Amino acid sequence: MMRFFGLAIGTALLGAVATPAIAQEIERGEFGEEQMIGTRFEREPETADAAEARWMQKRVANCTFNRNREESVELLANSNFYQIHFDALSYSDEEFWDDFEINYCIGRLMRGADNRNLSMYMQIQFSTLRNLLAEEAYLRANDDPVVIAPGEPQDIAARFDGQRVHPQISTMAGLADCVVYNAPDTAHELLESRPGSGDEGEVVDALGPTIAACAGSDETMTISSSLVRQMVADGLWSRSYYSAAAGSGE
Repeated sequence: MMRFFGLAIGTALLGAVATPAIAQEIERGEFGEEQMIGTRFEREPETADAAEARWMQKRVANCTFNRNREESVELLANSNFYQIHFDALSYSDEEFWDDFEINYCIGRLMRGADNRNLSMYMQIQFSTLRNLLAEEAYLRANDDPVVIAPGEPQDIAARFDGQRVHPQISTMAGLADCVVYNAPDTAHELLESRPGSGDEGEVVDALGPTIAACAGSDETMTISSSLVRQMVADGLWSRSYYSAAAGSGE
């Protein structure tokens, strides 16, 4: 079952789609083990509409984070790239959209849009919004790239607090940690670029060899800029957050 949240203003329509926690699934077709291979990297082409939709998603996430900073960090600390653990939070998946005022942020975005005849559909799943919030939380806490000290481990063990997780969750976490560990400056540059822009495309291409090396194998891998950006956001936020927590003795 999927819930639809929408707001129509004039000729503009922007909808947000939520997938309840009970239906949260790991979608193997998007970045499954079959695709996490290759020493060669190709960026998946993106349409202008898709690029614009991602820019709008970022603005909604930015608004949401700024209105719920502490709550967003709590959510991030109780989630992973694919899932939010609502049982560890003080609100349910049904309450999440209202508590975080996501429809307010959608409406604010649309009120600021120009008067051109716009018909756009925005789809935000729980996992996507979680990773968009990771980007905003990381950028809020870090003006400069994270500094990785000599001897610091590549993998962030504190991500899962010793708990066993689905193999694909740990695989994605390992890939994100590897990319950030080996290219922290370029990863930071990616999150500072505008989604869908030429600058973003150039940075994704620059990260390509690192992503391919971290994935490891002998086949070409083709990944969307959106997925690369979400993966990098997860990796950068996790390294920043858990390193800070370890430094404070938490």
